[in-house]
Amino acid sequence: MGEPKRIRLLVTKGSFEHYGGGERDLLNNLAGWQEHFDITVATLFANEETRQRLDELGIQLFTPVKAWSYSSGVWAEMRAKSSRKASRTWYSMLQLTEQGPSLATIIANVDAVNITSGVGSMEVIEYLPADLPVHTHMLEPDRGLYSTDLHYRVDGMAKQNLTLTGILLAKQRRIDQKLLLKASTRGRISGNSKHTAARIKEVYGIDAGVLYPSLNPEIWPEKASEKEDWPAVSKLYGLDKGEYVINIGRSMWAKGIWDTISSLKGLDLALVQLGGGVDQMVHDHAKSCDVTLHALPRVSQEELCTLMRHAKAMVSHARNEPFGMTVPESYAMGCPVIVADEGGFTETVIDGKTGRLVPRDGDWHAAIAQADEEKEKWTVEGRKHIVEMDLTVAGQSKRLADIISGMLT
Repeated sequence: MGEPKRIRLLVTKGSFEHYGGGERDLLNNLAGWQEHFDITVATLFANEETRQRLDELGIQLFTPVKAWSYSSGVWAEMRAKSSRKASRTWYSMLQLTEQGPSLATIIANVDAVNITSGVGSMEVIEYLPADLPVHTHMLEPDRGLYSTDLHYRVDGMAKQNLTLTGILLAKQRRIDQKLLLKASTRGRISGNSKHTAARIKEVYGIDAGVLYPSLNPEIWPEKASEKEDWPAVSKLYGLDKGEYVINIGRSMWAKGIWDTISSLKGLDLALVQLGGGVDQMVHDHAKSCDVTLHALPRVSQEELCTLMRHAKAMVSHARNEPFGMTVPESYAMGCPVIVADEGGFTETVIDGKTGRLVPRDGDWHAAIAQADEEKEKWTVEGRKHIVEMDLTVAGQSKRLADIISGMLT
């Protein structure tokens, strides 16, 4: 008897332009997925990091002939402009791609499709045959459509009338609901956490499973690599070991940067913020709280590891974070974790054992003060916790393989 036939899997993602945690996690997992599938990737926009990674893995990439871009702003959302553009671009790829072959030909020669949610992702479902099994990995229901988190300025003031905004986004919500309901009839839906699965049920009325992201130990080594140079990083950014906390994520209301700065008032600690988006309003708030703010939009992976290893703690007031990879990454770096008691954080943090889960109006000063004395214990228990959750590429890949195989039988 010969080898069993390998499953041919088409992996689709609307765009890698933002290149956030979801995009990086997908690229991180592809090497593991190759153990189970023959993979092809299709996207509306691939940045250079994505193209390079796929080339390294020997995975064929398909993109549109004409580059696609996201249309932002309430007016664009009101007219569902990005959704309509995405749909047209996926349709154009059915005839011809930047690489030559048509997406229709690719679709005709795969056994299943994996869609990772995001801007421009779900529109591809319209062009997939009804008998082609589809797994949808939902990173979170669109916050712009189903919560107000993205409609506030960084200081918590509404950008515009929220009632009117909700009315203007009604068309986009209808489209989004239609696409997700269609996907649910084609296969299975998985959230990236139990919190996300619960939100999917709440928003769409759809039962979803859970497919956790993974942590790559090559990128997040528990022991410092030779490339990590604390003396150089310390001098470059003017930092002292244990005299600063770190916050990772774009500077916006949903990520809680304003509250994080406020929580440091009265503490002689600097704040290193990574992720970009820091404007003058944020700098002025830090100054009013007497907090020294180091805004570092982008640093190398080695610098990031170094900064995390030598920080007093990773502090986050992110609102209803769907999963929050910064927590397991912090465990790997031996960086104490102090985060808001909500969202996916409640799955990755065991309060008082692996770090602190603090109510938004809780005593953050006391929690931060625990970081020094509990650092070793929290690191050990945190690493045990991510082992128990099996946040490995191999584990994540096996779970996806089980999902896809289950849809094919």
